[in-house]
Amino acid sequence: MKPYGVKIEEHPDVADIQEMGSAGHVGQIAGRSGDYHPYSRGASKAATRRRWARKARSEGKAACNED
Repeated sequence: MKPYGVKIEEHPDVADIQEMGSAGHVGQIAGRSGDYHPYSRGASKAATRRRWARKARSEGKAACNED
């Protein structure tokens, strides 16, 4: 997955993880079963990633139109 316009934090907190739409294992320690319990679920992560992708594409198109 290409991280469109997403800032990559070295030590993200909960707000950063939700803003980036990161995978469930980011910032988490596995539970006893080995499963991760994400801060945000799949639908909200997908919406966040789509928003970042649209923003990056529009910035790219604007940069091409300037030239």
